[in-house]
Amino acid sequence: MSEPLDAVIDLSDAFAARDLGAALACFVPGDDIGYAGSEQGETATGRDALTALLGRIFLRDEAYAWKITTATVHRYGAHAYVFAEADGVLTADAGEQEEFPYRLAGMVELADGRWRWRHCQGAEPA
Repeated sequence: MSEPLDAVIDLSDAFAARDLGAALACFVPGDDIGYAGSEQGETATGRDALTALLGRIFLRDEAYAWKITTATVHRYGAHAYVFAEADGVLTADAGEQEEFPYRLAGMVELADGRWRWRHCQGAEPA
């Protein structure tokens, strides 16, 4: 059985692979979804906006991933609030890597046996 933090891991895997389909599958079905990244303009509400935003991010010459270091989960039946501190890794197409602190927070829901994001916010703490 999937756990709420699997949503964080699944999204990281999709970002690392720059796999738009896999990233969109990390969100609940339907249009009532949202995402906010750490850079200005990286916000999307609805599936079309999310598809466009992630499509632009995945065209960059670098991929992103993160590994959870600490997390808090508040579970309410088939819903949960997730807050995860993480070690982020940027991997450039040329091979260089850069590490950075990262955190993700948001609401996840159990849908079809898998925890998926309703709204996800990722940020690089200053």
